[in-house]
Amino acid sequence: MKPIMLYPVGVVLILCLFSLAGASKQLQIVQWWLNQLDSPQTATAGALAPIIDCVNRVDRDTRLAYYLLTQVDASVRTAERSGAANLPREEFGDSAEPQARLIQKQVCTPAITLQLERQAPGSPLITATQQYLQTLRRISDVGTLLSPNQTPGAKTPQQQLFGNVMLDQLKAELSRNGGGYLSASAALRDDLTREELRLRPLQLDLLEARLGRDLHWHLLNYMIASRQAIDRIDQGVRAADLTPQALAALTASVQRAQESAAAFVDQMPDKELTEETLHLWYTLRTPADTYLAALQGMLQNWLNHATPQQLSDDYDLVTRRYDVLLSYYNRPARNAF
Repeated sequence: MKPIMLYPVGVVLILCLFSLAGASKQLQIVQWWLNQLDSPQTATAGALAPIIDCVNRVDRDTRLAYYLLTQVDASVRTAERSGAANLPREEFGDSAEPQARLIQKQVCTPAITLQLERQAPGSPLITATQQYLQTLRRISDVGTLLSPNQTPGAKTPQQQLFGNVMLDQLKAELSRNGGGYLSASAALRDDLTREELRLRPLQLDLLEARLGRDLHWHLLNYMIASRQAIDRIDQGVRAADLTPQALAALTASVQRAQESAAAFVDQMPDKELTEETLHLWYTLRTPADTYLAALQGMLQNWLNHATPQQLSDDYDLVTRRYDVLLSYYNRPARNAF
């Protein structure tokens, strides 16, 4: 074996041994050290990854279970209930993903902040994550009694076993702890959003400096444009200062990034579909198209003087399409990169 190969092989063996031993703390430290050798941006991204994984794979389904179990009147909807809460998991592209309760102890452990504690000891994300994990533990036992893709009004075998009296007690428990959970979840998501919006453009610059504007760059550029669009639309809706001109500019930005990536792929001389980055691009094509169509539909309806209710429905659709896009991106990206 060539000497140059000894270092990576040794690292792989160390990681395998840590994994087999279940030494999650040591594994996190080794991962952080390796990321530090690459760049500060890589180390920060690696430190955020376990927290993002917990939010993507556990928090979403837990929130949906909460909404469904506390939903008294199926005809009364909030924006989040009428959107994501009533979608089957198949629409998110993760129907084969284990239920949140089955993976929570592996995905949302106290160790998910270890890398961040070393990379940025003063980060508010550390406290936000720890507070979230505490509230998650308090609500988890209740959440197991309802599947997040269960039809409102239908009862699981567990619910049938416990009966209406126990369900009333469970709802009372959620009333006590559910609000705290949602607040902790929202605070964590807000902190993650701010950190990601700061970090991703830095990663984009690093990719361009190292590899040029390759497919990795185009994928990240597209996801940044998509995220910036939904965040600015959401801020504009909440502040009631979104304009058709601003929406048109955001829609055009998303379209340019998508078309730029598509043009790059079209010009690739050898399209090896087993290549992970190219596979991810093809995975995203349909949800990217539907997200862009939702943006364009909202803009067109606004220009055509649609009713406030229609524009509200359009906004719900845009946010839902972005959530689907992000779900389709996260799972392959998590497994591949």
